Amino acid sequence: MKKAETGMQRIEHASLKRHEAIILLLSIFMISFAVLTFEISLTRMFAVMFAYHYAFLAIATTFAGLGIGGILAYLIFPKTPKKELFASLTIVYSLFSLLTSLFTIATVSSPSPNFFAVTFLFFLSFIPSGVFLATVYRFFASYNNVIYGSDIVGTSLGSIAVITFLNGFNPITTVLLVSSVLSIASIFIALVSSKKKVLSAAILVLLIILSAHLWTIYSAKDVPLGSNQGKELVEYLNNPAMDARIVESRWNAFGRTDLVEFENALDSKVIFIDGGAGTEMYRFDGNFTNSNSAVYSLRFSTAAYPFYFMNNENALIIGPGGGKDVLITLMFNVSHIHAVEINQNTVNIVRDYSDYNGGIYTNYANVHVHVDEGRSFLKRNATKYDTIMLNIPVTKTIQGSTGYSLAENYLFTTDSFKDYWNHLTDNGQLIIVAHERLEIYKLVATALEALKSEGKSIQESMRQIVVAESMHHSMFPVLILKRTAFTFIETSQMLEKSLQLSLIPVYFPNTDTVLKQELDQTLVELADGKKDLNALIAAASLNSVDIEPPTDDRPFFYKFEVGLPFMLILSLAGAAFLAVFVTIVYLLFWGRRISLASKKVKHLLAEKFSAFMPFYFASLGLGFMLVEIALVQKFILFLGPPTLAISIVLFSLLLSMGIGGFFSKKWKEPTNLALKVSLLIGVIIISYIFTLPAIFDAFLGYDINMRLTVSFVLAFPVGFLLGIPFPSGVKIMNQQFDSGDISWMWGINGLYSLLGSTLAVVIALSFGFSIVLLLGGVTYLLIFLIGRSYFKK
Repeated sequence: MKKAETGMQRIEHASLKRHEAIILLLSIFMISFAVLTFEISLTRMFAVMFAYHYAFLAIATTFAGLGIGGILAYLIFPKTPKKELFASLTIVYSLFSLLTSLFTIATVSSPSPNFFAVTFLFFLSFIPSGVFLATVYRFFASYNNVIYGSDIVGTSLGSIAVITFLNGFNPITTVLLVSSVLSIASIFIALVSSKKKVLSAAILVLLIILSAHLWTIYSAKDVPLGSNQGKELVEYLNNPAMDARIVESRWNAFGRTDLVEFENALDSKVIFIDGGAGTEMYRFDGNFTNSNSAVYSLRFSTAAYPFYFMNNENALIIGPGGGKDVLITLMFNVSHIHAVEINQNTVNIVRDYSDYNGGIYTNYANVHVHVDEGRSFLKRNATKYDTIMLNIPVTKTIQGSTGYSLAENYLFTTDSFKDYWNHLTDNGQLIIVAHERLEIYKLVATALEALKSEGKSIQESMRQIVVAESMHHSMFPVLILKRTAFTFIETSQMLEKSLQLSLIPVYFPNTDTVLKQELDQTLVELADGKKDLNALIAAASLNSVDIEPPTDDRPFFYKFEVGLPFMLILSLAGAAFLAVFVTIVYLLFWGRRISLASKKVKHLLAEKFSAFMPFYFASLGLGFMLVEIALVQKFILFLGPPTLAISIVLFSLLLSMGIGGFFSKKWKEPTNLALKVSLLIGVIIISYIFTLPAIFDAFLGYDINMRLTVSFVLAFPVGFLLGIPFPSGVKIMNQQFDSGDISWMWGINGLYSLLGSTLAVVIALSFGFSIVLLLGGVTYLLIFLIGRSYFKK
């Protein structure tokens, strides 16, 4: 029976000469390296141009392009001789680098980029990379283990290299640099094809990209802020009365940091991260008694209010930004000040402008500035503080360079309050300055839930809380949580001082009936036992407000809307539709092929079709994304800065996956290997839910080198195993089923990876990251259970 009679696209895999194999593997390495670099650069651009929580859609755009590219590869390259194949791969390769470069330039050239247009353009730019990789896996399936190794190692090194790139350049330059290298690689592929026209086209693409690079350097192009009115910086720049201008912009892997000054307010400048999270840097000459200075006015602020009543021996400031809180602690003669800032560029700007700000980060021996994640810093040291202060430290940017860190921060959770509590001296105080009173309700709920572990009732805990806000406008309320209960004398003194500072008492313990009526009745009812915490949360929920205390496992403090954000629901629905639609099309395609075949070939076609394999590759894409995203989150508090945590975990996972994929060729029976490894992955992942916290606690006190080593040791075995199922699946397709369908499997895997990345966010918001990790492990267990049943039949 001839293969043509079955209608199948059985691929005869050509052998590769040594130089052809080297060039092919290097090209795979480079394109995977580039995809990861472009993806991360895109998240940085999205965070600046649009709302910060849209940045994760850049990741979804990448997976969508890769997945659709895999499907198109099946249609574009049905059967191609090797020489023609290398020519075609050159064109696809060059198209990827060209489109990515041109679309990047087109995006940043628009003063107000449209979100949907930009997303669609970059979706198109990633399609050629999907076509290239799917075609390579399909036509060179007999080399799938080394192809997979090159693919994943390229991605792993990209996760580290992009941090270096973004710390040195902006995302535009990063994209154009990598595109240039990618174009050079396409020239080597063209040389293998021995086609002069293809070689000329590859050289032309390189020249275009280099010209574009020179143009962006000459025109000093940067990522535009757009017209997003939700960003503070956009509002300032668009308001003529503010007369604001950007003095300078600095990029690093954390994001874009802008220093802004105002012509009509020369006593302060503001530092922004990705257009939001504004933090003031004051002009200061070292004189705290000059009543005409802006610094002098800080003594009347809600942030300064608690310092009138406390022991001023030592203080920890988390998120000092431009240094306002450091000025306050210096003003009140705090002896030892430790300030922990997550963004290196913010610290650099304050240090570089020492002549303007009085050298608050450089000239004071009692001020110690640390670049770190606040919670991680706190958990790693045993020092107890008289004051722990957080003054609106929300960054309003995606944490870390990859966009995989989906939590806004770990600063306001029940677990964080326990850490703060345990790091206070006997009479110490936790100070949190919020944006508005709504946040105070959630902070109080979080504090009360945390203090339950100390055996305290709500009534007892409320005697340790004071809340006041500005009289001029109901903003920037301050929450004071004291290690011991406030006495009647302390409360009286604080009430008197609040009136002197023109502050409004929102909640004070130990007050008489008359004054109590003027306080916030919601908090008063909690203190009096008339309302419990669950009733408060339920009442807020009825008003479509979520004040449920966040935890480290579900650390979304700034999520105040009940339910899921509309954009997230839309993204999930779109990803699910696309993934399921393509799967159905594939199944209908095979069903029609079999139904139209003659009787003598029906059974041959049926033998070459497997309903399990699309489930297998879909589950790999879905399960891997659930596992990867959840694991990255688990490591953040252990390692510290999100950028470091994410890059190290991704590098460790992906590198070990590449090694696992390479060694998968050692086993001749891929079906048994794939199923057993899936079982082992599921068991290890589920066990990590229970074992990781204990391991992290055991090694948290060690230096960064030890913690990096522990992280690598934990990630490597999981990554090694995760790297085996995909190349094993390709081998199964090649040996037992229609190898022409490998492109379909690549596409399905990519689209379910897209679904997995979105689903992980939905599950984390609703139930927490442990459930995300659990479902990831369960997905691999299902591969084993269903696969074993299928292949037995």
